[in-house]
Amino acid sequence: MLLGYGRISTEKQDLARQLDALAGAGVSPEHTYVDRKSGATTDREGLQQMLAYARSGDVIVVHTLDRLGRSVRDTLNMLHDLGERGIGLRNLADPIRSTRATPTTRWPSSRS
Repeated sequence: MLLGYGRISTEKQDLARQLDALAGAGVSPEHTYVDRKSGATTDREGLQQMLAYARSGDVIVVHTLDRLGRSVRDTLNMLHDLGERGIGLRNLADPIRSTRATPTTRWPSSRS
């Protein structure tokens, strides 16, 4: 199942662009979670609800990775935890996916 997550930090930001992108990627509105809060903490209601709902085989879809966490370390820790649970991640802005089932990026081999 696809689960979407969007976040804005201030009321001046617009969540519509993220929601449109998630819908365009096939995420249904009933499986889309949002927060209007800083990414400095993972204590965000929408994020916590989505993480509690997610099951092995699900894929979390975000517009950009910075919606999940403010720092690279926090985001990598979350990716690690999701991977341990068998939950994938799809980032719409960059063609990087993190799933255990199907690797989507293969680096060219330097060996002949």
